[in-house]
Amino acid sequence: MRSLLQSFCLLSLGLTPVLSLAALTNGKLQVGIVKDEAYLYDKQGKKEPLKTARIFQEGFRVETTPKNTVELILSNGSTLIVSPDTLLEVKTFRQVVSDRIVEGEYQKLDKEPSPSITEIEVIRGKVVGEVRKLNPQSSYTIKTPVGVARIRGTIYTVEFADNGKGTGTLNIGCVRGSVEATVFAANSGPIAVRPGDQLSVQAPVPKPVEAVKPPDATGTKPADTGTKPPDATGTPAPEPAPAPAPAPVITLAPMNSEQLGSVATTLATVSSLDQGVAATVKNMADNAPPPPPPVAPVTTTNPDGTTTTTTPPPAEVPPSKPLTPPTQPTSTSTGGGTSSTDATLQKITDTVQRTVQTETQTNPSPTGG
Repeated sequence: MRSLLQSFCLLSLGLTPVLSLAALTNGKLQVGIVKDEAYLYDKQGKKEPLKTARIFQEGFRVETTPKNTVELILSNGSTLIVSPDTLLEVKTFRQVVSDRIVEGEYQKLDKEPSPSITEIEVIRGKVVGEVRKLNPQSSYTIKTPVGVARIRGTIYTVEFADNGKGTGTLNIGCVRGSVEATVFAANSGPIAVRPGDQLSVQAPVPKPVEAVKPPDATGTKPADTGTKPPDATGTPAPEPAPAPAPAPVITLAPMNSEQLGSVATTLATVSSLDQGVAATVKNMADNAPPPPPPVAPVTTTNPDGTTTTTTPPPAEVPPSKPLTPPTQPTSTSTGGGTSSTDATLQKITDTVQRTVQTETQTNPSPTGG
């Protein structure tokens, strides 16, 4: 009998890694409210209209038109509202299985049901999010080409626009809760964005890495068309040094009444959340400072009698408080949190494995006999 129990114990321990991997599964995203028309792209790039109640997983892309807004409800209880003219990709969404996760009732969760890891990339556009209280082991990030926001809760905004001249504009707002931002080009560590504040960034957009062309059918390596012709001595001319990327410009200032009012309107009209959430943000907007006045154009008279009209740049908004110094080293990679995502995923997997080991280990002889 003792031998049989020992064999069962060894078998249970042998199955532990399988059980732990099975416990960490793909999370689900359910489409809530859809205003006008939006599209969903699968991993192969197949396009389909996005419809209410559609469920999908990581690896999919969502694109909205200039007049469209979409609500996505995640199985960890969080809500993501995709603003008009936005393209995003659900890079990673995994969570530990839980009997509290019921399809169609994700928003009824008062807190996250189990540890999870979420990484969503905003390629362009804006998202407004609401996150329930996260498990201490969980990671929830919104990535953009120039920086990443790590969300701890509860209401936030992330907006990115490529300026078309090698730079991009990133705005990260923390309406309520806790948000931490990292700007890749700054390499200065995470910056805390406190409730009611917005971080604005002008930073260079990394150029995509070009793939190396493989040899042709004859095994001949393709000619390097970018090589400069040789000079008079026959020596190839050196490649010109690339221009240095501009340093990022980072400001931190209070969100004004217009910005908060926009969030409140979005939550009230394109969200299945309790209306008390939108009412709370509306109250914040009513008590927030007004937006800066528009800058009036200036007309000057030239010596030849003609006039020139120019619009001066808006006055720089001073930071509401000193930027928080880095709390930990930041990778210089422009990968934007992929290594961090992998580390968090491994951490959750290890924790689940230890839990399964504890629950499956059985003392074959409690009396020691």
